[in-house]
Amino acid sequence: MTDLSPGHLLILGGGQDLPDRARAARPGLRTTVICRSEVLPKLRSREKIQRLIVLRADAPTAEWIEAARFVHAVDPIDRIANYTEKEADKTAAIAAELGLDWHSPSTVRAVSDKVEMRRVLAAAGVDDTMAFVVRDAPEVRTAAERTGYPLILKPVRGVASQGVARIDGPEEVESALIWSSDGSQGLDDQHLLVEPFHVGDEYSVECLSEGGEHLVVGVTAKFSDHEHFVELGHVLPAPLEAADVKRVIAVVHGMLDALGVRHGVTHTEVIVQPEAVRVVETHLRPAGDEIPEMWAHITGVDLLDLLARQSVGQRVLAEARATLDRARPRCAAIWYACPDAVGELLAVDGLDEAKAVDGVVEVEAHLAPGSRLGRVTGSFARAAHVWAEGDDPDQALRRARDGVRQLSFTVKAAG
Repeated sequence: MTDLSPGHLLILGGGQDLPDRARAARPGLRTTVICRSEVLPKLRSREKIQRLIVLRADAPTAEWIEAARFVHAVDPIDRIANYTEKEADKTAAIAAELGLDWHSPSTVRAVSDKVEMRRVLAAAGVDDTMAFVVRDAPEVRTAAERTGYPLILKPVRGVASQGVARIDGPEEVESALIWSSDGSQGLDDQHLLVEPFHVGDEYSVECLSEGGEHLVVGVTAKFSDHEHFVELGHVLPAPLEAADVKRVIAVVHGMLDALGVRHGVTHTEVIVQPEAVRVVETHLRPAGDEIPEMWAHITGVDLLDLLARQSVGQRVLAEARATLDRARPRCAAIWYACPDAVGELLAVDGLDEAKAVDGVVEVEAHLAPGSRLGRVTGSFARAAHVWAEGDDPDQALRRARDGVRQLSFTVKAAG
């Protein structure tokens, strides 16, 4: 029987407009939010939250559990949600403590810890890529003796492409360690991971799971810079042969089963090679970079809306599959402006001109005047984006890049 009562949803962290989407999907829904203080300024619709608990950044998991138990005693919690990447371990621990349906602690650990992910996928026969936790140059060189060069070095729990470095030989180990160590600052774990660099084209896979069944909504092609792998653009659907799409879907389904993912929206990055599909990493959240919005625009399958509805107890997979089967999608692409300048950003011009380019759907500047413009060390350092639609991938990508070319950045550099 379908539960029609509004219920009480505990949300950990923020999630932009997803809490509002959840309340819209279940009128009368009561929501409690537990978050770090740094999230507080970003919370939307605070007047709609029944109660808000703010914890310090270094609060242990036990404190998060006690906060949730207090709320549960006052107003019993029916469901729990986390729409972001942070506090996944706390969410899983609270769900286990209160008997709520969410990802298990073992699934969260395997997804967030890239070394554990490698162990689980190898044991399941999904991907046998070796990985090693390293602290210094000798340990990197020892790993290279087993795998050979080139290597990828990155934070074990990295986000937004921060701290990712390619190592082509022993002479590059020291500089890569500096880069990756800097990129790990501010993360919950500063350990570094080294693994073989897989040569091939990179794609992301957007998937909806429900009751252990998985539906791949789409495969997105990625364009990254060749030095630190910051994503510069995406095009969708990816221009892949049907046989390669089937290979990608099979690997992602196997990966999700091995990791124990049974519900929610996931964002997985893979490398497609002639002989194999390699898993780079996966995330228990929707993609960033406007990817869900673009898929919704061209197929009608809104992953953000489906996730919000699923988090309040609605079943959505059959609806998503039917919408996808009916869709006759066009193509979409996004491109990022990454000015080659360092200094204070004084002005961003050409936004209206970019919007006027044929096929452009959205133009957005990420940095406001007064911001510091510097090297693009991660996704959050990109200056602006343009996304466009087209009849084919090439046309969509060309329109997005033409829109970016209309943008100009005035920068004041120090003498």
